[in-house]
Amino acid sequence: MKVKDTHKILLCCFFLVIPLSCGNTTFVSSVPSYPVHFEINILAEYPNFVPSGTIETLTFTERRYPTDAIGYAGLLVFTAFDEHYHACDLCCPKCVKRDMPLEVDGMYACCPNCGEAYDLSYGYCNPTKNIAKEMLRMYNASYSNGKLLIYQK
Repeated sequence: MKVKDTHKILLCCFFLVIPLSCGNTTFVSSVPSYPVHFEINILAEYPNFVPSGTIETLTFTERRYPTDAIGYAGLLVFTAFDEHYHACDLCCPKCVKRDMPLEVDGMYACCPNCGEAYDLSYGYCNPTKNIAKEMLRMYNASYSNGKLLIYQK
């Protein structure tokens, strides 16, 4: 067997083995997956709710319209220091209690049950007290023509 042939075989093995060895790295939240579809007319309903490098929040624990879907425990919609819109479920992934939504306190979303505080500052919603081991369930937030659409990732 020639050296060129050996290199070709090794190269083929490399491209076959590497993709098969990666496994599934998709994050799965402990918060149950519930439908999310929520539209906010920012210009008409909340004209001052704009990304400006500060943390501003809106919480929704009940549907406003029959077509609204607000996730498992409700929606937390917020702006962060990165000047973008973000959205997450109001359910603590440690406790998973639908009837105990997180409470916003400045730049933190706090669980009234376990005491965990999730940092909202840059939109990642990571736990800060090491009580919970995972971030909040995040949703997509897309702004266009004065409307903010929140939907499932």
